[in-house]
Amino acid sequence: MSRQEKRAWIMLSIIVITLAAYFALVSYGGKLDSVSLAVFAVLGFLGFRRIKRRPGEVLYDERDLKIERQALLSSLCLFYILMIVFSVASSFTDGWDVNVSIRMVVEVFWIVSLVIWAIKALIIIALYRRSAHA
Repeated sequence: MSRQEKRAWIMLSIIVITLAAYFALVSYGGKLDSVSLAVFAVLGFLGFRRIKRRPGEVLYDERDLKIERQALLSSLCLFYILMIVFSVASSFTDGWDVNVSIRMVVEVFWIVSLVIWAIKALIIIALYRRSAHA
């Protein structure tokens, strides 16, 4: 398993832990408060990387960079398509004159970030699994 695929698995596990903790706090408290938003601090673990480089080892080659770029482009395209679909669907159900709190905007930002990272990680894993059999 390549470093990038391992990193994608770690990213997915951190995202699942964060979402599980968030929904547990929201369901336990019943309301959204600063404690339920503080759980997104767990995402700070996405920045940790353990890079142990052996002599003569290449960290990323051209294939790894291509997979990374393709995964990011695909995840962002899918996100924009879903955002347009949900925006149009919500405008038909609720209309355009809806008040949104700042807390909701912050939560939507974090959840959207999680979705983009999760889609990117899933695409990286799928591309590595597909290319392993090629």
